[in-house]
Amino acid sequence: MNPDEIIVVSSGGGRLHVRFTANIRLKDMYRLYAAIRQRAVADKAIEVLIDASAYQQRLTVFERLQMILAFVAHLRGFRVAGVLSETTVDPDRLGETMARNRGANVRVFLQMADALHWLGWDPPAPG
Repeated sequence: MNPDEIIVVSSGGGRLHVRFTANIRLKDMYRLYAAIRQRAVADKAIEVLIDASAYQQRLTVFERLQMILAFVAHLRGFRVAGVLSETTVDPDRLGETMARNRGANVRVFLQMADALHWLGWDPPAPG
């Protein structure tokens, strides 16, 4: 595991907040989601916030499917909010729909504040 790919921002109280760096590769998603699951289980988290907004690439339908299958394989049992860049997110939310159709409790957002609100987490204090 390359420690530069996932940064744990915070953990505790049933919550895990992770951030992907901009240099993640789609082919590594299965392993990265497995690492997030392992950390979430170890921390007894039931909710996960994934900030992948630094990733700025368009995804093909096939790439999106690969990413969602990896996501569902590892994070289906958690409530997950994902923050993606406008470049990466599909305007029709195809990935979110595919994951939800496979039993995942997930929502995709463009803004961190919206993801925090959906999860019911307090936003960080300004400063």
